[in-house]
Amino acid sequence: MTRAGTIERLLSVEEFERLSEEDGYRTELVRGHLVREPRPAAEHTWLASELYWRIESHVREHGLGRTLFDAGFLLDDNPPTIRIPDMAFLAHPGPAEERPTGFWTIAPDLAVEIVSRSNTAAEIQEKVLEYLAHGTRLVWVVEPASRSVTSYRSRKDVEVLTGEDDLDGGGILPGFRFRISDLFASW
Repeated sequence: MTRAGTIERLLSVEEFERLSEEDGYRTELVRGHLVREPRPAAEHTWLASELYWRIESHVREHGLGRTLFDAGFLLDDNPPTIRIPDMAFLAHPGPAEERPTGFWTIAPDLAVEIVSRSNTAAEIQEKVLEYLAHGTRLVWVVEPASRSVTSYRSRKDVEVLTGEDDLDGGGILPGFRFRISDLFASW
C-alpha cells in the first residue's frame, strides 16, 4: 500500500516469490504491483470445488491435460504479472512446463475466475483481458449473485450463460458440458 505522494517500488518475480503469505489475503503481482484481496468466502470456495471436481473428472477420464487449483501463472515478465485464477486447465503442457519450480510460465488454456464480493467489474475485466492477451483460449467468469457464467473465447466472442444454458468446453475441453443450473443447484 502507498500513501499519497509516495512512489511505490515495483516488485520482481523473485521478490514476489519470497513474500510470506498474509493471513486472510490472497495476493497477485500485477505489472510489478502487489494486489491483495480477501481470501474467498464459503460460496466462492464451494463453487471452485464443484467446478474443479467436474473438470478434473472429465480431464482424467479423457486424458486431456492438467487441472490446477490456485496455481500462479507468469503472464508477463516486464513488468511482471502473476495471476492466480481460481482454477485453470493446461492441455498437455510441454516438457519444460511439466513440473515448474516456480510459477507456470505459460498461460492456461482455460482460466476460471469466480467473482467475490470484494471484486469490482473492472478488476474482473482486467483479469479476463490479460488472460486472453497472453494466450488463454477460454476464460469462464462465474457470477454467484446472478447464477451465471460468462464465457470468453476472445474479446469479441463472449457469451453469458444462465439457468438451462449449457457450459461447453468446446475445443479446449472436448466433450465437457453441463447445465448452469446444475452448478448452483446444491448450494
